[in-house]
Amino acid sequence: MPKEIWVVDDDDSIRWVIEKALVKQGYEVKSFELPGELLARLATRSPHLIISDVRMPQMNGFELLAKINALPMPIR
Repeated sequence: MPKEIWVVDDDDSIRWVIEKALVKQGYEVKSFELPGELLARLATRSPHLIISDVRMPQMNGFELLAKINALPMPIR
């Protein structure tokens, strides 16, 4: 089973490039445009790795990291 990586970035082209590169290396990738979408998904699932943009309009990457660290992680 491939490792699951989630990518959050408000820029479509950046998400596309990262996703294509990771899929080519055999990873399963889920992309999110907004940090809130990723946080909502964390309620039911957790990835092996999250790659986040730092500057996003809804919340920055450091705020997202703080919110993720405050969540109880579900068992995969």
